Amino acid sequence: MHVLIMQRPGSAARYDHWIKAAAPQTRITLLTSADTDRPVDDLAAGVRRVVVDDYGSPATTAELLRLCAADRPDRIFVNSEDDVLRAAEARTLFGIPGIDSATALRFRDKVAMKDLFDGLPVPAVPHREVRCCADLYAAQEELGTIVVKPRDGAGSAGVRILSDGPAVRQACLDDPGLLTALHGGGLMAERYIESTVHHVDVLVDGGTALLVSPSRYLSAPHRFRTDNLASVMLDGGSPRAKLLTDTAERFVAGLPEGHGVHVLHMEFLEDASGAFFAGEVACRTGGALIKNAVRHTYGVDLSRAACLLSVGLRTEPAEPGRGAAPTGWLLWTGGPRPRVPAHRPDWLVEFSAPQHPQHPERQDAPVDAVDGKARFLVEGVDEEELEHRLGALCRRG
Repeated sequence: MHVLIMQRPGSAARYDHWIKAAAPQTRITLLTSADTDRPVDDLAAGVRRVVVDDYGSPATTAELLRLCAADRPDRIFVNSEDDVLRAAEARTLFGIPGIDSATALRFRDKVAMKDLFDGLPVPAVPHREVRCCADLYAAQEELGTIVVKPRDGAGSAGVRILSDGPAVRQACLDDPGLLTALHGGGLMAERYIESTVHHVDVLVDGGTALLVSPSRYLSAPHRFRTDNLASVMLDGGSPRAKLLTDTAERFVAGLPEGHGVHVLHMEFLEDASGAFFAGEVACRTGGALIKNAVRHTYGVDLSRAACLLSVGLRTEPAEPGRGAAPTGWLLWTGGPRPRVPAHRPDWLVEFSAPQHPQHPERQDAPVDAVDGKARFLVEGVDEEELEHRLGALCRRG
């Protein structure tokens, strides 16, 4: 078997080692760029590395297609959402199993993505396609306060919140580029929902959700840059967890046959009345400490499992369950500085903090005050205890 790996330069994950460990005879070609974080001597034995100058450029796509034409791989694995579509195009052009271009496009197009929730227990956020300022006015009149955002990709870049007609008019006057994006079909509008955000991380094999891990963010999306970013796993038997798990399982079962998706990061909004709406869906592992939390509680490395599934080599238990205590995590991103208690408690599973250049003797010791970005993973018996323990890390006095 020949596997082609597209690895972005900022990734240090050892996908090639995982594949070689599962199938030593596999031939591997790894496509990356000259500024990769992985030195040559970190690669598994026999891996052929192909280096490009600018990973994000069209030249990399051209090199991908050239490699497929010269030595067609049996599988292509990518580790970034940004690579999903161009790898899918290569699969479609060369008849390679996995996510094809039509399926990948649905995950890049937020309007098409929302159609996947038709008939599921949690509906999509009410939304509209918009192609001109008249469409924006109509969307605002129909939906109330609207969120206008790029319909391609993921994340919150370029998002505008428009509360009424005058706000729509002012946005168009302030930024003529908004009109250009509208005319090109690059935007969509959806109802703004003041909400609690939940994320559900899913491991997928065909039409089966092997693992579904529902969690709740502790801050609203618009405060992610001013509050500390934190999340706690939902109580396993709670109505919220059951609803989100059921929705995720039905979502997976409804994907087209041969879809090739093996991991999903789904986000859901819960409004003040307790009603849920489906937000974003990405065919990638969640960021921050989501993988660490799942690995601790379920004993599954989502990245490794998704990699091996994508090349047909996964050998782990079919349906992993919670084998350890549920977890919560916190990143210091803008809120109170977290600190490790003087006597590190057992419930603090892992943490990392910046080094103290003026106190090298304290590099491996718990710190009282964090001088830069820090990451904490905690465990507890339920949501309430997890939230309390995360709060204790940022509490003074």
